[in-house]
Amino acid sequence: MKYLIVPILLFTVLNLRAQNFDVPPNFTPGKCYAKCFHYEKKLEWKEVNCKDLENKKLTKKDLLAREQQKLKMEKYQEKLITLGYNVDITGIPDNKTIIAHHKYLKVKKKKTKRKSI
Repeated sequence: MKYLIVPILLFTVLNLRAQNFDVPPNFTPGKCYAKCFHYEKKLEWKEVNCKDLENKKLTKKDLLAREQQKLKMEKYQEKLITLGYNVDITGIPDNKTIIAHHKYLKVKKKKTKRKSI
């Protein structure tokens, strides 16, 4: 009986560490979701209308805004690298960036609590 506890405990710990940020939690098949990345908050998922995504045509203004967002994300990723996080500079919020972002926010929150005491 005690040998059965070890695999169950190991399986539970591995499932807790395996977080995937490519899929929203509790998603419904057939609905569309978009990642909402904010620099001062954790990653959020927002439900969007699928038909709006299919029919949307990008204008020059939209393309320029996306390029600016990409440059801003690249600077943020460089900042995370200088702070010692394992991130690739891609310009998009991939899994490595999101994990590092969450860790950074956690450290930042601890520092502000220590300053207030």
